[in-house]
Amino acid sequence: MTKKTLNQIFSILLVATFVLLSCENKKEKTTENSVIENPQKEIRSPIIPTHKSALRPDETIELEKIYTDTIQFVSFNDNGDDWLFVVKKNNDTVSLIYNKDNPEFTRGDELEIKWKMDSLRPAGDPEYLDYSEYLISAKVIRPLTLVNKKIKFLWRKMQYDKNLETEVSTVILNENYIKYISDPEKAALAYVATFIGNDCTWDGKANDNMSNLKCKILSSLNLGYQCSEQHLGFLRSWFRNDKMILKELENCPKIPNGATVQDTFNEINLEVSGNNINVFFKANGVNLREEKSWEWTEKHFFELKRNELVLLKKEISPVKHSDLKMKEN
Repeated sequence: MTKKTLNQIFSILLVATFVLLSCENKKEKTTENSVIENPQKEIRSPIIPTHKSALRPDETIELEKIYTDTIQFVSFNDNGDDWLFVVKKNNDTVSLIYNKDNPEFTRGDELEIKWKMDSLRPAGDPEYLDYSEYLISAKVIRPLTLVNKKIKFLWRKMQYDKNLETEVSTVILNENYIKYISDPEKAALAYVATFIGNDCTWDGKANDNMSNLKCKILSSLNLGYQCSEQHLGFLRSWFRNDKMILKELENCPKIPNGATVQDTFNEINLEVSGNNINVFFKANGVNLREEKSWEWTEKHFFELKRNELVLLKKEISPVKHSDLKMKEN
């Protein structure tokens, strides 16, 4: 074999080796890249979020699907960034987003609503994605119906006062009735309580505009301080077409216990018959400076007309005056 022939064989082997190594490297790189870019074990099905709602606790709620349910109306809250339509179903309270004008429903109305679950981005944190119930429409199926009843709402009882170290006449309220009171009944009692004292004391020290007077009846009815917007706004809504009452509310009194001249309740009874609410009360007053006292009774007759209350009339007894017998020290 000539030298020339050996050189040719050597060149052929060298080229073959280079090609073989190149193929092996290419295969390794391809395999390596495949593992990084699209590994078989990393392939997953897309995650579809599921949602739950107290309106349908036993179901998985689908996004954008429109549901129809029967609920009880509770309230409308327009204090936040999103206005809330608050309802009750199966003893659960649910807030649906409803950014429209306040609907004229009464707490206790039975409604048919259409709603859907949709995405929500809070105003203060637009990058955060959440989901909530949205109200589409609502209509009354059965309006609030008052339940006939006779209730002793307020009375007095002698109880020991540890601060005074003696028994004093104390206002007692029917707390069991208050748990289930309807809004029309609440409005009738709150109106009467606005103008007669009922254990009203400053919550701490009286502030500059005297806006922190806490009265027992209003507090128990969850209507805030005496003459507050919560208190007066509630009454203005229920008596919105009664000009006489609206005028009276402009002069809402702020008289705490211990004032020289004040009135107070001795007894309040409430009777409901059909759409009529009658409130009867006994009250008395004192003028400590003049050492005078007086007492009288009143009966107020209200009628519920859909979602407002009308004062039909008042019956007021003659006022009985007497001298106030002051205890000697």
